Amino acid sequence: AYSVVTAGRHVTGKDLEKLVSIYETLAKECPSMRLCGSSGLLSEEALIKLKDAGCSMYHENIETSKRYFPNICTTHTYEDKIAVIKLAKKVGMTVCSGGIIGMGETWEDRIDMAVSLSELEITSIPINALIPVKGTAFETLTPLTEDEIIRTVALFRYINPTAYIRMAAGRNYFKDGGRRLFTSGVNATITG
Repeated sequence: AYSVVTAGRHVTGKDLEKLVSIYETLAKECPSMRLCGSSGLLSEEALIKLKDAGCSMYHENIETSKRYFPNICTTHTYEDKIAVIKLAKKVGMTVCSGGIIGMGETWEDRIDMAVSLSELEITSIPINALIPVKGTAFETLTPLTEDEIIRTVALFRYINPTAYIRMAAGRNYFKDGGRRLFTSGVNATITG
């Protein structure tokens, strides 16, 4: 799969038309490549345009549990994200949705996120382990241990037995590059 990711709340107008054109070109030039989009809180109309242009999967992370979400995001709500996920599914796209672990959430929050993704019947679940960055709100958080990440992945696998679980940020926490992740339930890693 190849994903085009944009920054910002959503894409509209000329930017949306440019994005549609990119997907049309990719679909034409690389017909066997699965195309994914990640462009924020899109409308149903915009999602239909992307789908018609060849984008078959939409990415919208729920980030964490519904309860913990207000602690990490104030620009939009958890419900906004769920609405986009449901719209993407409504227009016939598969959905990629996961979140970030290690932002100060509890194990209960991780379980709740995994259950929410199961209830939404998410096809692809990316899991990111927070990498604290100086100058951000989470700069002083202690990085997760290998074992915490492994247990979280196993939990997600147990609750989402048929989902495609992908490890994104955080593989650098593993001395072996993350090989253990594949024995705990990860199907793939995300690069690039």
